[in-house]
Amino acid sequence: MLRPIGGLLALLLLPVFPLGVEAQSVPTPAEVLGYEIGEHFTDMRGIERYMRALAEASELVTLDDYGLTYQRRPLLQVVIARPDYQADLEGILARNRELTDPSTTAERAAEIARTNPAVVYFTYGVHGNESSSPEAAIWTAWDLASGDAALAGVLDSVIVVMDPSANPDGRDRYVNFYTSTAQSRNNTNLELRERREPWPGGRSNHYLFDLNRDWAWLTQIESRQRSERWMQWNPQVHVDFHEMGYRSSYFFFPAATPINTIFPDHILEWGERFGAGNARAMDAEGLLYYTGQNFDLFYPGYGDSWPSLVGAIGMTYEQGGGGFGGRQVERPDGTVLTLRDRAFGHRTTGHATLITTMEGKSELLEGFAAFHRDIDEGLDDWYLVPGDDPARLDALVALLLRHGIEVEELVSESELSLAAYPGYEARSAFPAGTHRVRARQSRGRLAGALLRPDNPLDGTSSYDITAWALPYAYGVEAHYASGASGGEWRSVTSPRERMGAPIPSTGRYGYLLPPSFGNTRGLVHFLEEGGRAYAMADTFSLEGTHYPRGTLFFPQGRNDELDRRITEAGLGGLVTPIATGYSTTGPDLGTNDQAAIRLPRVALMGGEGTASTSF
Repeated sequence: MLRPIGGLLALLLLPVFPLGVEAQSVPTPAEVLGYEIGEHFTDMRGIERYMRALAEASELVTLDDYGLTYQRRPLLQVVIARPDYQADLEGILARNRELTDPSTTAERAAEIARTNPAVVYFTYGVHGNESSSPEAAIWTAWDLASGDAALAGVLDSVIVVMDPSANPDGRDRYVNFYTSTAQSRNNTNLELRERREPWPGGRSNHYLFDLNRDWAWLTQIESRQRSERWMQWNPQVHVDFHEMGYRSSYFFFPAATPINTIFPDHILEWGERFGAGNARAMDAEGLLYYTGQNFDLFYPGYGDSWPSLVGAIGMTYEQGGGGFGGRQVERPDGTVLTLRDRAFGHRTTGHATLITTMEGKSELLEGFAAFHRDIDEGLDDWYLVPGDDPARLDALVALLLRHGIEVEELVSESELSLAAYPGYEARSAFPAGTHRVRARQSRGRLAGALLRPDNPLDGTSSYDITAWALPYAYGVEAHYASGASGGEWRSVTSPRERMGAPIPSTGRYGYLLPPSFGNTRGLVHFLEEGGRAYAMADTFSLEGTHYPRGTLFFPQGRNDELDRRITEAGLGGLVTPIATGYSTTGPDLGTNDQAAIRLPRVALMGGEGTASTSF
């Protein structure tokens, strides 16, 4: 179905026929796409077409989209669940949210665990040219909707949520290249043109950003929309399906070291348990695999680590193949790896993951609740001071709120007993507007991983960066303490928007704007629309206010319709109106010691010879 059916009507419409009859009405991939899995690559239109056909044919399947990419391709969500679960989805998710509340008792969690299904979230194809996983998504969705005997009973205990292609723009970039260059018949030759994607390749999104580095930073529209939808589900299990080089076999958890010390034993133990289940399934098929090497669990921005920081068992599964593999490739030992083989590898571990979840459903849900009940174990509360440039704190708080992290603001100046982050001076008085992030909240471990000054590294190497403490990254003074600290605090529910406010009053002579982290975008807009601004080369005082070097001066005498230009640039709430250019100390505003600000001419050099995600 294309949308869930709610209330009693859905219960009255439950199918009463045997599952085999239901299966006969569910179209196979070949019936919709015109080819079997592995014969061709499926572009985003084909993926959507098949998932829509499933949703129209089966009461088990719901298709929705949760947003659009920069190139306006849909971001799809497929939900596969029993019709009664679909009908009670609001209640199931409400009880699931209870499990994320640190105040939920173990007794209440056990009660929920007995009746609620687990939520398993499968993300495929975040790297667009790791091309077999969306094919596996189609295959696995068909298995579930058609009642594959190997998955008997799974949907009694599990709701399956699929993102069949998390990077549609990169996916289609790869598929379009391959389709336009590939031979009509399969060829294992390693020198084929179809194995050599032109720059920039399909790995990244429209802006050539690696979306599997963006779970923590949310710089891209796909990441922001996915995170918002993901947090509505609060899944207990998340698998991020990837590919690696064609010479490799298959990787699944347990993860390699280093492993971030912020993860509790529950996360790591279940990684072992899912690994054992995957191994049994791979052994039964005679497939090669490895665990505990190459892919660690340290950096917080991956599709395994970020979900693990909010309580899911987050795991990366890596199938050998990648974009170089095409439809068929010969490995160094002379064996041939096909696209269907690669999709089958992900299908096999996907099945095994669902079966392991089904077998341990209640224990998994209770462990999920315990993760949140003990969320602040070993963690401090974090305090962020506005400083001379509060726009930096605004930007940091906006990111925390986007993650669902609870933030509070100090109402008035208070004496607090806190420890300073290394590099900052200890203080006892904290100004109004200081922000606090408590560890005891459902996103406490995520907050800790992002905010604490250091994440100890056990080992000498990691798959990605090893330092990212956000207070340092944003240039925000930070302190920490465990337990109550005093002061009156109020909840912050939305980020402070300083841009876009109206001009407080007309500046007869012009406007001043001190240098700030948050001013650049508005200044660029102002200059692009023909405005003129000047940067003061020295400090000065005017009309009772001291201004630092680099303060911007917007003169009425050099700008037509200055008030309109300031407002349209979003700077109205940031500027200070002035009635004179005569300074009480320092240079006057007409000094020669100022520089006209001009738009830079920036050349971004890309193409062959540059790394597409780093240029």
